[in-house]
Amino acid sequence: MQPLATPSVKVTRFLRAWSAWLLLAAGLLTTVFVSLEVKKNLEADAAVRFALVSDQVAVKVGDRLDAYALILRGAAGLFAACDTVSRAEWRAYVDTLRAHQTVPGVQGIGFSQVIAPAQLPRHLAGVRAEGFPQYTVRPPGERALYTSIIYLEPFRDRNLRAFGFDMFSESVRRAAMEQARDGGEASLSGKVELVQETETEVQAGTLMYFPVYRNGATVQTAEQRRAALLGWTYSPYRMKDLMTGILADWSDAHGSTIDLHIYDGTEPAAGALLFDSQSVTPITDAPAARQQRRVIDFHGRQWLLTLEPTQSLSYTTAWATLAGGLVLSSLLFWLVRSRINTQVNAKRIAERLTQEVQQYADQLKVIFALSPDGMVTFDGSHRVRYVNPAFTQLTGLLPGTVLGQDDSEFSRRLNPLCLPRARLPALSALAGSGPVTRHVIELANADQTVLEVTLRESHAPGVSHILYLSDITHKTEVDRMKSEFLATAAHELRTPMASIYGFAEVLLTQELDAANSKEFLGIIFKQSEMMASILNELLDLARIEARRGADFVFEVTPVQVLVEKVVREFKLPEARVSPTLIGTDAHLSILADPLKVQQAVLNVLSNAYKYSPMGGEVQIELLESPDVAGAARLVGIRITDHGIGMTPEQQARVFERFYRADTSGKILGTGLGMSIVHEIVALHGGRVELDSKTRVGTTVTLWWPEGLSRPLLL
Repeated sequence: MQPLATPSVKVTRFLRAWSAWLLLAAGLLTTVFVSLEVKKNLEADAAVRFALVSDQVAVKVGDRLDAYALILRGAAGLFAACDTVSRAEWRAYVDTLRAHQTVPGVQGIGFSQVIAPAQLPRHLAGVRAEGFPQYTVRPPGERALYTSIIYLEPFRDRNLRAFGFDMFSESVRRAAMEQARDGGEASLSGKVELVQETETEVQAGTLMYFPVYRNGATVQTAEQRRAALLGWTYSPYRMKDLMTGILADWSDAHGSTIDLHIYDGTEPAAGALLFDSQSVTPITDAPAARQQRRVIDFHGRQWLLTLEPTQSLSYTTAWATLAGGLVLSSLLFWLVRSRINTQVNAKRIAERLTQEVQQYADQLKVIFALSPDGMVTFDGSHRVRYVNPAFTQLTGLLPGTVLGQDDSEFSRRLNPLCLPRARLPALSALAGSGPVTRHVIELANADQTVLEVTLRESHAPGVSHILYLSDITHKTEVDRMKSEFLATAAHELRTPMASIYGFAEVLLTQELDAANSKEFLGIIFKQSEMMASILNELLDLARIEARRGADFVFEVTPVQVLVEKVVREFKLPEARVSPTLIGTDAHLSILADPLKVQQAVLNVLSNAYKYSPMGGEVQIELLESPDVAGAARLVGIRITDHGIGMTPEQQARVFERFYRADTSGKILGTGLGMSIVHEIVALHGGRVELDSKTRVGTTVTLWWPEGLSRPLLL
């Protein structure tokens, strides 16, 4: 017989039973609490990842718009480099960009020209003469100002529909064009339907414009920019094609789970919708925290980007945690396992985010390492924190010699490497000049490298300023050569202009007899001829250099026939006999532009008579180069005179522009003839040989390639 339980035993059993229930209740409460925490972590992690993806999309779109603006700025620079841009030059520029590879999604790159009403007939005639007899400016009708799309590459398919379209006649496009014109920066239009659209696959469109101003014009104010406007470089974008090009790699990873909408403006209005990445309707129970909005501001034009998930968030981990907690036999085991799993997931997410950040940092390091510009960063204490390899290559200063130095010590180390006339001022003085400050220094090395130094303020933590050093030596040398050329040309034109001005003033202010008047008018006429000759030869030389032989018409030309024609048409000076032609051979021929060859031979022949004023025979000889293994055969035209000749120093400068061997002024000339000869022969793939002795005479031989293959024009 079992003994009856005593009160103390009953109390113990009761406490144990309640302890089990209490433990179960505590376990259930713990399980519910942990499950809710897991759910919260999942939602928070999803929100962080979705926000990161949203930021990436906004950065991609903004960076690509900036890249497109740089392309249009470069296209405007093409007009700044020369007075006119031909259709062929525009096509060559766009082909060189390879925009479909570097910045895909561009419908085209074009130029819209401003046309005053009085210039419209002349404009139409000019474009039609280029081979477009049906060309007209659309839409028809009288307007205070016309614009016309005259260049748009690639010039095919849909883009042909835009040829001649007046975008300024449509209000949305006009607003963007006016903004670009008055602000001097790129601008985006509102939502439009492009003229390139057909009846199928119609997409929303937008356009980017960049103003092109007349060379040398002052464009400091809006009024000055309007007066100097020549037109706009622009690109039309079909939004679906554009965004496909921008987000190609992103959509592969996220396009199936995220729906991207882009609106013109800051509100998601149906009429302002530019782009929808999917036709799937977003889920209605998505938490508000998982819906993201980003606004992109491009020079005043704002786009709203809304990103929404298309799939529900999985709460499998939370349900597993709850189910494990309900199993009493393994409550602690599953609870610990759930916690461990949660920690593992959190660690995996942290490692992935850390890896992405590290990859981004590695990309920045590569960009800094490969940049041709030197870069120096300063921390909040104005001490050097980082220098890239380009800085060392440009200045020769090793990183170890400048890292950790303050801005004053940095200047003291850099300035001894510079010429005294072009040193870097104290960085503290530069920093006080504004957020962006530029200065030019010149290194005292063998190449006398010229560097443009730019100091920019930074708002990033740990970086107060960034110093950029760009090598502008070549640009500086080009500017110097341009200034020298303009000064020389002005000097050459000043002499005849002074004579014209002086004698014209005498004719206007004094009463002269007929003989003196005729004499003065003759002088004015002669000096005018000299100015016209200089200008014509300058234009010839500029046209030859600009076209690089693209307008040469090559054909098989008998050399003897060509030379005889030059001799026949040459105007001999008084009391001089025609040149003697020796070594004739009717079989000699070259593949060349006959008119350009005649021009070169005529220039040399004219010099032969001009620089032999005392008379003497002038000879023209036809030659063939000897056979040399592996060398092309050449045909030579040799012209010999018995004139004043040249010294070795004069011969070394004979092809310089405006250089003349005679400095007495008795022999008229422009000093451009031999420069033109040299350019023409070089573009044919030949060479010019010169042999001269003072008071003996000069021999010039023009060697032209023989054969049936067109020379390579550079």
